[in-house]
Amino acid sequence: MDDRWAALRDRALHGVAWSAVQNWGSRLITFVVFAVLAQLLSPESFGVIALAGTYIALLRVLVDQGFAAAIIQRDTLEDGHLDTAFVANLAGSVLLMAASWPLAHPVARLFDTPLLGPVIQALAPAFLLAALAGVQQALFERRMQYRVLAIREFAASCVGGVVGVGLALYGAGVWSLVGWFLAERTAAVVVLWTASPWRPGRQITRRHFMDLFSFGIHLVGSNLLDYVNRRADNLIIGYVLGPAALGFYDVAYKLYTAGVDLVTQTVSSVAFSAFSKLQDRRDQMRDAFYKGTQTASIVAFPAFLGAAAIAPDLIPAVFGAKWVPDSVHVFQVLALVGGLHALFYFNPAVLLACNKPHWRLGLNVMNATANVIAYTIAVQFGVVAVAAAFVGRAYLLAPVELWMLRRLIDVRTRTYLRNIAVPAVAAGAMAAALVALRIYAVPGWSGGMWMAVAIPAGTLSYGGLVWLLDRNLIRRLVRLARRLGA
Repeated sequence: MDDRWAALRDRALHGVAWSAVQNWGSRLITFVVFAVLAQLLSPESFGVIALAGTYIALLRVLVDQGFAAAIIQRDTLEDGHLDTAFVANLAGSVLLMAASWPLAHPVARLFDTPLLGPVIQALAPAFLLAALAGVQQALFERRMQYRVLAIREFAASCVGGVVGVGLALYGAGVWSLVGWFLAERTAAVVVLWTASPWRPGRQITRRHFMDLFSFGIHLVGSNLLDYVNRRADNLIIGYVLGPAALGFYDVAYKLYTAGVDLVTQTVSSVAFSAFSKLQDRRDQMRDAFYKGTQTASIVAFPAFLGAAAIAPDLIPAVFGAKWVPDSVHVFQVLALVGGLHALFYFNPAVLLACNKPHWRLGLNVMNATANVIAYTIAVQFGVVAVAAAFVGRAYLLAPVELWMLRRLIDVRTRTYLRNIAVPAVAAGAMAAALVALRIYAVPGWSGGMWMAVAIPAGTLSYGGLVWLLDRNLIRRLVRLARRLGA
C-alpha cells in the first residue's frame, strides 16, 4: 500500500468519525424533536408539511444546478469556479423564492388543501438559505473537513428543535413545523459562514460556469429524477388520499429514512470525496467499496429487521397511539428494503467519482418511471400498498446497479454477496427470534417492558451469531472502530 493511499484512508476514516458525529448527534436531536411533535400535532399537519416539503425539494434541486458536486469532483479548482457557482445559485434561489408566492395557492387548490398555500409561501426562504450554504459546504466536503459540518448540524438541530417544540407547545399547529425547519436552516448557514474563511469574489466568467455546468447538468437531471423517486409517493398519496393519509405514511417514512441516513450518510458523504481521489486507481476504489458496503451491512441489516420486529410497540411508544396501525404497517414494509438501500447509497458516489453522471441519470430514469407507475396503481389500495410498491421496485432494478458497478470498477456479484451474507443471515435469524419471542413468550408484557428486553437481547444475539459465523468480520470491525477513534 503506497503512502498516498494510506494517507487518504486515514483522512477518510477521520472524516467518517466526524461525519458520524454530524449525523448521529444532529439526527438524534432531530428524531427526538420529531417524536415530540408527533405526540403534539395531528396527522393532517404532517401531511400538509410533507406536501409543502415536496414542492420545496423540487425547486431546491434547481438552485444548486449540480455545482456543489462538481466542486467536490474536480481535480483542479479555481476561485472563479467558486465565485461563479455562488452567484449562479444565489440568482436562481431569488427567482424561485419570488415565484413561490404566486404559485403557492394554485398548488394548494390542486391538492384541495387550502392551508398548503400559506405554508409554501412561508417556506420560500429555504431557497435562499440553500444557496448561501451550497458552495461553503462543498468546500468542507472536498477537503474532508467534517468536523465543521458536524458542529454545524448539531447546533442547527438544537436551535430548530427549541423553536419547533416551543411553537407546538404554544399551539401553533403546522406552523411549528415551518418554524422548526426555517430556524434550523438559518442556524446552519450562520455556523457555516462563521467557520469558513472563503468569501465570494468577482471572478465570475462564462468559462468557469461551463466547466461546472458540463458536469452539473447531468446531475441536475439525475437529481430531478431522484426527486421523483423520493417524492412521487408523497405527491400521489396527497393527491388521491389526502393530507391525513399522507401524514400516516410520512411518519413511517421519516422513521425509515432516519435509519437509512444514520447508517449510510455517515460514510457515503465521505465516500464521494474519497472515491474522487481514487478515480485513476479503480482497483483501490473497488477495495474501498467492498469494505464500505460490508461495514454498512453489519449495521443496516440488524437495525432495520430488528426495528421491524418491534415496530408495533416502538411506534406508539415514540410517536403516540394515534399512529397505529397504519404507520406501523408502512414502516414494517419499508424496513424490508432498508438494508439494500444502505448498501446502494455507495453506488452514486462511484458513478460520480468515475465521471459517469449520465449513467446515474439513466438509472434514475428507470427508477422514476417504475416508481410513478407502481405508486399510481398501488395507491388505490392504500398507503401500505404504496410502501410495498417502493420495496418491489428497488429489488427489481437492483441488478442494473450491480451491472454498472462491474463495468466501472469490476465489482463481482459473487464477492459482493459473500461480503454481506453473514450480516444478512444473522440479522434475519435475530428478527425471527424476536417475533417468535413477542408472540409466544411474553404476550402479556407492556410495550415498554418488551422493548427494554428485546433491544439488548437482539443486539447480543446478532453479535453472537456473527461471531460464530465469521469471527474475522468482528475483528475487522473492531480494528475499524479503533482507527475511527484514533
